[in-house]
Amino acid sequence: MAKTWMSEDSIDMNTSAPTTPNVIYINMEGVAEIEQALQAFKKLGLDGDAVNRDNFRLPTLQARLELACDEVHHGLGFVIFRGLNPNNYTPEDNVIAFLGMASYIGDTRGVQDKQGSMLTHVTDSKTWTVPPELRHGIHTTTGLAWHSDMGVDILALHVRAQAEHGGDTYVASSQAIYQELMASYPKISKVLSQSDWPVQISGNPPRHILAPLLKAHEGNIMISVDPGRLGLHPVTARKGLGSSIPSLTSAQRDALDVLSALASKHRLHLDTKPGDMVFINNWALLHARDPYVDSDNGPRRHLVRLWLRNSELAWDVPESMKVPWEAAFGPNGDGDPAGVYLEKKYPVLPTPEYNPPKFTSGSAAFILEDSDDVNAEAMTHA
Repeated sequence: MAKTWMSEDSIDMNTSAPTTPNVIYINMEGVAEIEQALQAFKKLGLDGDAVNRDNFRLPTLQARLELACDEVHHGLGFVIFRGLNPNNYTPEDNVIAFLGMASYIGDTRGVQDKQGSMLTHVTDSKTWTVPPELRHGIHTTTGLAWHSDMGVDILALHVRAQAEHGGDTYVASSQAIYQELMASYPKISKVLSQSDWPVQISGNPPRHILAPLLKAHEGNIMISVDPGRLGLHPVTARKGLGSSIPSLTSAQRDALDVLSALASKHRLHLDTKPGDMVFINNWALLHARDPYVDSDNGPRRHLVRLWLRNSELAWDVPESMKVPWEAAFGPNGDGDPAGVYLEKKYPVLPTPEYNPPKFTSGSAAFILEDSDDVNAEAMTHA
């Protein structure tokens, strides 16, 4: 079970938050070791999917990475490695270095979409012409409400560049939230634990599963929630299109409000810097983001996202939460979704053109057969 930290009394997201612990600084010798491993891997002539701890050798850093891995699974639930300057490397080398470091935290990578993307660029590219309201929240400059990447064990982020203003990231302990729910809001805890939350998994016709958002399982408190996946896709709802997906009840909406307020109360500010590699236990911690403003002339806020699983230390996933998890990691947790052949892709840069999300505004990957686009349907019926 992950530890908790001292929280602020206020639940106002605009107030200060505790200073970031668990920052591991990579010294000059460590940077040199990573660069040596990078060059050795490139000489093998392999693609990104082949990067692992056997061919990205870090003999000195390995012990620190293994301790960090234990901290992610059994400690505070996250670590930050700091010391690599992304401006010193090509986009491809940045990806390889990130994959190499990440392979010591999780030996299995999750698939992030139906196209086989193993990396997602979290940014708002200047080249994208699709309106922000038709994109995933991570591809806009808006703030992100408290959520988890549903079905993911470890959320890994490589900070390439920061916004000119805002864009701060926060995490909140599932354990701390649960303790306060049980002490002060037992009815809300019961609502969150019931397996009747409609989680949308496809677009047209919209389909859903029923699942809990909160689970006490095998000694761990696990929260799996993404407001963008609960109920109808926002565009579908706005256009008044019919659907079999039930709307959230008033009790469920109230429960989400309490969950968000408690996450804000127990939040910790991650004071990240360019080059940081952040590893978060996605079951043990929720995360949120402030809105931001990019520089007109300088680099835009840019993070690269990986989904990871550690085959030895991973938390057991309850059956009621396995549908999104299996979509990302496969029924055996080995990174291969059953019955689906995917060419795994590692895009080193954001795509020049943006394809609107087909199913929901959420973050999780559901690799299904249907290909219709709920946004296109909504616009057709406008």
